[in-house]
Amino acid sequence: MYLTVHKYNICTDMSTNKSERNPDAAFPSGRRGPGRPRDLEKREAILAAASALFSERGIAATTMDLVAERAGAAKMTIYAHFADKPALLAAVFERNTRDIRLPEFAEGEDLPSSLAHLNEFGEWLVQFLTRPDIVKSAKTMVESADLHPELAAAFYAAGPAAMIGRVSDFLRSITARALLSVEEPELVAEQLVAAWLGVSQLQQNLGVAGPPSSEAIAKRVRAATGALARAWPARR
Repeated sequence: MYLTVHKYNICTDMSTNKSERNPDAAFPSGRRGPGRPRDLEKREAILAAASALFSERGIAATTMDLVAERAGAAKMTIYAHFADKPALLAAVFERNTRDIRLPEFAEGEDLPSSLAHLNEFGEWLVQFLTRPDIVKSAKTMVESADLHPELAAAFYAAGPAAMIGRVSDFLRSITARALLSVEEPELVAEQLVAAWLGVSQLQQNLGVAGPPSSEAIAKRVRAATGALARAWPARR
């Protein structure tokens, strides 16, 4: 299953500096004058440069001049692809999330095999969410949430909400099979994902720890899943 992120119309101007706006503003966003190049390789270079700068410097401190310099492109080339910085930010977000793949997992024949599948998913999820690049992306999005609530909502829907939804569906399914008796799957899924993750992302954001080891992740995930199974046993 691939998560797809829809394009959002971000109307909030991220900068009062007129140099951050497209000098050809007479053309509506997404439309350019005749003869403008559509070089996909250059577009990808621009997106890669912007993504790195947003993570390194933050959104407010990243200017279109810096993006052009990092991408090795003229500033007019940047504007040939993106109307302004909000449009560039939206494109970077879409690029970074369009290929996220949540692994498929289904309940097993019995409770032990079902919990084993759940643990496998949990370990994958924590390893993904605690990758330094993912932690930086999430931090950047949090910092820009006030200015760009629609983009923040899209980020949450494509990431955390989809992951919690997958776990919720799993818990609902094994409850229907009487393997457990989870009364509120959505709430329990949220609690379980939080228990899997712990404070690893916070520790990285504060610079007090790096990504957890595979062994540490497996220990935490299995302990949390075991606690869930004990809390919601099948009714007899």
